[in-house]
Amino acid sequence: MSAIDKLYVLLFTVLCSLGIGYLLTHPTPRPEIAAMARQADALRRTADSARVTAIQAQYQAKSAGQRERQAAGALRNQLAAVRDSLDALRQIEQDSAASLDSVRQALKGAIHLADTLGIQVSIYLAAVDTLREKHAEERRAMTVALEKADTALAHQDALIRVLQRQAECRVLGVRCPSRITVAVGAVAVGVIAGALLTR
Repeated sequence: MSAIDKLYVLLFTVLCSLGIGYLLTHPTPRPEIAAMARQADALRRTADSARVTAIQAQYQAKSAGQRERQAAGALRNQLAAVRDSLDALRQIEQDSAASLDSVRQALKGAIHLADTLGIQVSIYLAAVDTLREKHAEERRAMTVALEKADTALAHQDALIRVLQRQAECRVLGVRCPSRITVAVGAVAVGVIAGALLTR
């Protein structure tokens, strides 16, 4: 065998050893892992959508809370006006010189304020009911968002475990060598093969 043939054999041996090492350290991806990754992405998108819905429900509940506080303020103002009207009626009752006309005007104002107070109470009760509904919607949306996030995280954890198992390359129960070990081994096999061929 000529020197050039021996060099070709040496290079072929080194390249084959490197190729085998590459195949051992780069396992081919399995289709079920790709399917799991797609499912994890879909679950993450679903969880994100549920989170957005929960945030919207939270803002709606805050808005209902603001409307309830405004209705409570209007109700307080109306109650103060009714108290003032009642005080005016008490003063007219105690005034023996009050005319019938002033009594009628005071009663008319008190009746109007009482009617307005009834309307304000109805508005306030409606605002409280809306607030309760919005808080219930917010709790439901948050529960759904947490369940979706938990599902997505559990699936991602399962995918990570599968990927870690795949990354742990084993051949016949022995852990696959690292890239550096394969390169050193390929050079060593090439040198040994070259030494054996030069005899």
